[in-house]
Amino acid sequence: MTTTFCAYPWDLLDDPRATGRVTEAGADGVVIAAAYHSVRAATPMHPHRALVDATDAAYYLSLDERIWDGAALRPTTATPWAGQDAFPRAAAVARAAGLRVEAWVVLTHSAYVGSRHPRLTVRNAYGERYPYALCPSAPEVRDYARRVVEGVVRAADPDGLMIEACGPLGVGHVGRHEKTQGADWSPVAENLLSICFCDACRKRLHGSGTDVGRLRDEVRAGLAAESAGRHGTMEDHLTDAPQVLGTRAQVRQALASAVREAAAAVPRVVAHAQPDPWATGPFAALFEDAHLFDGIVVPGDLVTAGGATAADLRAAVPAAEVGGYFVALPPTTPAAVADTWPRAIAGLDAAYLYHLGLLSAERLTAVGTAVERAGALRTRARTPPLGG
Repeated sequence: MTTTFCAYPWDLLDDPRATGRVTEAGADGVVIAAAYHSVRAATPMHPHRALVDATDAAYYLSLDERIWDGAALRPTTATPWAGQDAFPRAAAVARAAGLRVEAWVVLTHSAYVGSRHPRLTVRNAYGERYPYALCPSAPEVRDYARRVVEGVVRAADPDGLMIEACGPLGVGHVGRHEKTQGADWSPVAENLLSICFCDACRKRLHGSGTDVGRLRDEVRAGLAAESAGRHGTMEDHLTDAPQVLGTRAQVRQALASAVREAAAAVPRVVAHAQPDPWATGPFAALFEDAHLFDGIVVPGDLVTAGGATAADLRAAVPAAEVGGYFVALPPTTPAAVADTWPRAIAGLDAAYLYHLGLLSAERLTAVGTAVERAGALRTRARTPPLGG
């Protein structure tokens, strides 16, 4: 089993104690953000700062023109909050401490790129754009994702990749003083608002036999019904629900295949995933495409909250390892981390711990306790009883 702390490049730079905190908590590696969305991040354990304001989605490497020449979309490498080439510098710090280094690559979540290329972003049934959400139906977006991954692999030679947002993003977005929670959208309403009507998606939907105008009307009617308390499933609201899912699956598979091809030289590639076929966001609906990766990483609360067991997840994706993404931030408490994580971690193939730089000393201690207890549970499970 691997136990890996998620980290931003600045968590490891200019802090001689950072790598020690990784090993003291029982982890054997770090997965460092190489291509990441904007974030305002606390750094409570860093000796020289309290906050980092990463104002743009950014690429924490230099652009290799052998890869980026002719690209329609380009990320920014202007990262004054971290300095130039922050990812390879942070990776060098981790490797010097004997840690395994993976690259954390976010694909379709970039307000920097989306605001400069709005026609390539998700557009809902009302014609409203989500500028943070690059739509992977567009070939330019898939090409961008391939180049992002190829650049990370060539520049940094990581021990592995963790891919986030390998599919479309939807209406849900944490950032920029998000003020949507009071709408009380049901999960089905959020799924309806996450159906894309950009040019590329409309073309694909039309090619699948979908009446795109009718679909748009049904999405709007479904939202009205959900708001009025007349709840239903996506299939209840949409005549062409199977076609929508089918076209999304084609796009996800094309994106995942491009990413995997670009990462052919990497020993291990995992992707954020969840089982809901309508899922959008960081954890895409990738269970059907899990065979394209070495492993999938599911939200930790799928396991800690009792929604699924490790055996359930392995049965759903028998061709891939199953890891969990365990978030130690509020509303989770340190006590809950120490009590609920161990059994979940012990049953999985990998644990990704979120997040090295964001956590207080108390939360880091709780994570270390959870990892230690998980190790004890795994040892106990492997040890035969006396006389056995």
